[in-house]
Amino acid sequence: MDSEGALMEAAKVLLAIADADAAILRAEKRLEALPEKQEILSLRHKMREVEALLGKAETYVADAERLIKANEDEAALLDEKMEVEQAKILSGDVTNPKELQNLSRELDSLRRRRDKLDNQTMGFMEKLENGQAQAEKVRDALTKLAAREARLVEEFKHAGGELTGEIATLKRKRTTLLKELDAELTARYEEALATKHGVAVGALRDGVCSACRMALPAERVQALLAGPAVAICPTCHRLLVVRDGKDA
Repeated sequence: MDSEGALMEAAKVLLAIADADAAILRAEKRLEALPEKQEILSLRHKMREVEALLGKAETYVADAERLIKANEDEAALLDEKMEVEQAKILSGDVTNPKELQNLSRELDSLRRRRDKLDNQTMGFMEKLENGQAQAEKVRDALTKLAAREARLVEEFKHAGGELTGEIATLKRKRTTLLKELDAELTARYEEALATKHGVAVGALRDGVCSACRMALPAERVQALLAGPAVAICPTCHRLLVVRDGKDA
């Protein structure tokens, strides 16, 4: 096969690859538009919101536990101090009335602080219980959402199974076709595909580029027809199949 014949064969392959890529894009859009997919995305957004609520509830619980622990530690120290002060009073070693009065006042102050801690701790415990209940409620909601998500994913796999299979078949076809192109033309095609919104190649039909739909000046069409089978569209700068065995 001469070089012109090889280029025309490459042109046919380019158009076949472009058709496969267009079909892949359409199938992927249909897959993305499946109602199950949209519901999954919406559900996952809600799950992230619920997870944020759970994080806040767990932080609330942790703060309450920290405050309770701090109060319990302080209460233990107060108990020790009260025992020491009480022992001094009962020991009989302190006989000075003023010192006894001071010890009694100190003991009363410790008891008042101890009572205040107990009241605070009761409040913290109530907050802890409320926080734990809220966290459990949120965890339950998250578990239900996760179960629903799993069901939707299975439904999506079933509903999208045919489309997924179609996409896989088209991608295998694309891979096979690409092997028929030389490395340079493959690189040019892939670069155009990445930079031209998924449409890498057009065909010259009746003086019009099929990719950008622009009619080319007659003299430019004649120049293209006189050149190689694969050129560059002067308007959209995509690969342009000038000749592939069909009328230009």
